[in-house]
Amino acid sequence: MRNSPLKWPLVVSLAMLASGASGAEGSITTEEQFGRFAQGYYLDPRPELVESAMRFAGNSKLAKQAKTTRLVQMTFSCLFARHPERGDEWKKVIASLDEPARAYLSVSMDQTPQQLLDALPVSPEKNDVNWSCFFVSGDAGYARNVIDTMKYLPERKDKLKYLAASSAQWSLASIGHADDRVREALAAAAHGDDAAIATGARDALSKDDSEIRAATIETLRQQHAAGVWK
Repeated sequence: MRNSPLKWPLVVSLAMLASGASGAEGSITTEEQFGRFAQGYYLDPRPELVESAMRFAGNSKLAKQAKTTRLVQMTFSCLFARHPERGDEWKKVIASLDEPARAYLSVSMDQTPQQLLDALPVSPEKNDVNWSCFFVSGDAGYARNVIDTMKYLPERKDKLKYLAASSAQWSLASIGHADDRVREALAAAAHGDDAAIATGARDALSKDDSEIRAATIETLRQQHAAGVWK
């Protein structure tokens, strides 16, 4: 277990960070403000803050750390897709930035959300990226992408797929408690044809996320003890 850290959805952690911020910001200068802006966008669209968000994120550690790079790029790709009428304006903003921020944000402008998703394998990171676009767009299709990942909950050979499925379930339980669209998507999945997804959805609806985490840790312990996973 020591050599196999359990990765839980980063986007949920960012949402918790964002919940500590208060007040409507007129500009974005901190990670807390950026988290509040990005995690609450579909409920409180603030396109007037996108330029400020780009200038902050492009030069912050969020753009430089591997664990947040794709998540933030997806956030902006979804913002650009949601407001195509502002595309020319925001392209000029990107062109005005110094490197590496200009190249970093150009990826978000040049690639669609689907292209960014397609470049990622099944993984906890892909769940994070789906959630980042859900929070911007409110499109339940991104939550359903995460739900579909739960088909790998019975996986006991491919460790990454199992971790993707378990982190998907954990994030769905956590976010679903607060978001009606996610709960509705889970309720529909709970009656679907895929047995693994249906069971996972029912558990995400009925169990606390700490229970799901504990069950995952126990599965990892058993697989390590059996020498299947290292």
